[in-house]
Amino acid sequence: MGKRRSLLWPPILGLICLGSGSAAANGPARSKPSIAAVRVEKGPVVDGKLDDPVWAKAPAGGPLTQYLPAQNAPMSERTEFRIVFDDENIYLGVWCYDSEPDKIVARLMKREGSLWLDDNIIFVFDPFHDFRNGYVFFVNPNGARRDGLVSNSSLENHDWDGIWTARATIDEEGWKMEAAIPFKTLSLDPDQSTWGFNLQRTIQRRAEMGRWSAAEPQFQTGNISVAGNLTGLVNLPQNAGLEFRPYVVARAGTKDDTFFDESDFGGDFRYRITPFLSSTLSYHTDFAETEVDTRQLNFTRFPLFFPEKRHFFLEDSGVFNFAGLQSYDLLPFFSRRIGLSDTGEVVPLLGAAKVAGQVGPYEVGFIDAYLEEHGDIAAKNVFAGRISRDIFKQSSAGLIFTGGDPNSANDNTLIGSDFRFRTTEFRGDKTLEANLYVLGNQVETESDSEFKPAWGVGLDYPNDLFNANARVYEIARDFHPSLGFVPRTDVRAWKSNWSVRPRPAAIDSIRQFRFTYGNEIYTDLSDNLETSTHWFMPLFIDFTSSDTLSFFVNRQFDAPIEPFIVGGEVAIPSGEYQWTEYVAGVELAPRRLVSGYAQVALGEFYDGTRQRYLLGLDILPGRHVSFRLDYDYNLVDLPGGEFETHLGGVRMGWHFTPDLLWSHLIQYDSISDSIGYQGRIEWEFRPGSTAYLVYNQSYERQPFNRYFAPGDAEAIFKLGMTFRF
Repeated sequence: MGKRRSLLWPPILGLICLGSGSAAANGPARSKPSIAAVRVEKGPVVDGKLDDPVWAKAPAGGPLTQYLPAQNAPMSERTEFRIVFDDENIYLGVWCYDSEPDKIVARLMKREGSLWLDDNIIFVFDPFHDFRNGYVFFVNPNGARRDGLVSNSSLENHDWDGIWTARATIDEEGWKMEAAIPFKTLSLDPDQSTWGFNLQRTIQRRAEMGRWSAAEPQFQTGNISVAGNLTGLVNLPQNAGLEFRPYVVARAGTKDDTFFDESDFGGDFRYRITPFLSSTLSYHTDFAETEVDTRQLNFTRFPLFFPEKRHFFLEDSGVFNFAGLQSYDLLPFFSRRIGLSDTGEVVPLLGAAKVAGQVGPYEVGFIDAYLEEHGDIAAKNVFAGRISRDIFKQSSAGLIFTGGDPNSANDNTLIGSDFRFRTTEFRGDKTLEANLYVLGNQVETESDSEFKPAWGVGLDYPNDLFNANARVYEIARDFHPSLGFVPRTDVRAWKSNWSVRPRPAAIDSIRQFRFTYGNEIYTDLSDNLETSTHWFMPLFIDFTSSDTLSFFVNRQFDAPIEPFIVGGEVAIPSGEYQWTEYVAGVELAPRRLVSGYAQVALGEFYDGTRQRYLLGLDILPGRHVSFRLDYDYNLVDLPGGEFETHLGGVRMGWHFTPDLLWSHLIQYDSISDSIGYQGRIEWEFRPGSTAYLVYNQSYERQPFNRYFAPGDAEAIFKLGMTFRF
């Protein structure tokens, strides 16, 4: 094992060496542009026409600098923006001039849709000007909106839904966008007269992107630390910070051939304790409108991860980000454990309380939920807390704590600490990140109450030409935090990824090449090799058309100590296996009427063979209609048997306006041999107030023929309102 482990040390040492060098190598600091917002007595009418006289009172911002496909070049079309504010809102107007307005790409109308597939404007606000936290907003030429929270300088949480309005129009000059963001939507300090601000424009038909500040491809627009300055925000309103969001819900349907109908009510009360800190109390916390999970098939011996989709837990979720960890490593806090049993059944929440925000240099987040009795588990509380302190410009150190087990009578406690270092000024304009963490988990039983440890360290160099990361972590055998997600225990992992990504100026048709090598090596804590993967991508071409072509090779090793089932029916015996897989893929640019991807994977699989074919297509015939098709086919031949699997999904959407959507989701998988359908009508009839009509239906294969018969069904109506004071 010593040789295998040594393979990881050169990459780690190489990343460390990137951090060496004198301070003189850091180069000059990046300059930031500035623009002034102008106070007006009454803001403009938000209709997307930008013909209100108040816009003439504000200075024009711009130009934007192109960073893709060319760098440090003027954009091919002129962009201008202005910002004004009154006692209630801050307003942004953007003039997106276009010499070919008939070629503007504007096919999406859904709120929170994939607006990057269209021409679009992205803008961010950092109201505290702390270079760490803020808000990001998207608008396309149809006036469709998307938004999110920014935390830790660059992490974007698009599950936050703020209350704001935007309208857009297309005319002979191009397209125009007008947005109004209420000050009540933003956490802000009324005495802070300078905010961070940035703006980006995408011209989709040319795969062209330009930005006001930090027009460099290694940055996202949501990277608050490189935003420009927005000045002149004086005498901002001091809001009471009260928000009441009541709801009523009614359900009817059949379950196990038994009819049911029920109704309920509840709501959330949100209070802004300080401009920096908010609290939320929720009674009869309900998630009836939440979209169903996307189905997955498992070809491994480790659990699948299904992301959180419930709004109450997604809002402010960035506060609980710990050491930059992802689900494929471990998550010390995974909110989906609250209110959902181990089998995925809903556990009713009588209520929940949440506090999140800033207290001086500290970022804090606390959640306490009270779960009703279910099965043999008595009603109980579960709790999660997170505190981190800002250090240096973009770094932090913090603590995390969780308590309670929603699926057991035992006590379960987790504590941990992390340090996160980040700079976007390494060697002048490069980004460097490092993470270090340690965790302890205690499950109190009659036989054992000791804390079981987990720890890790990682280093990232996420830049455009050279992108690399390396990390190592260790998780004890009985490390099982009840409010976390841990895919495997009794493991020591070594991982690294190295990518060189040149942009060939001499080849007009190619934007970028990528050459990548990566590995993941897992041993148990006695250094016995369990699994490993080495992948090499000798070909990845990103064309200037935004189409891509890729080919890579996977070399894998696995040593299961006990048999496990794949495909629902075939066992893979314990033993040691090595195999190679070859993967080729193509992706069509999103600007096309039909876009998407296709991938073929052929090769060995344990002591057999596997063929896998994946297809994903987006069809956007017009702004009012959208289709999405996903299909995953596997043909596996093993000594224990041959089988094939099918996994498919179809999404359809009718977008009457940006605020009224009728969507359908149909899914099928051959393991359960069942079909699931969900239809949703979602109407935001006024900002922050929405009506939902949801219908869920399952179809089960009949044992005596090849047809599907209706199974469980449920119809839901929910009305939610928002009142602000």
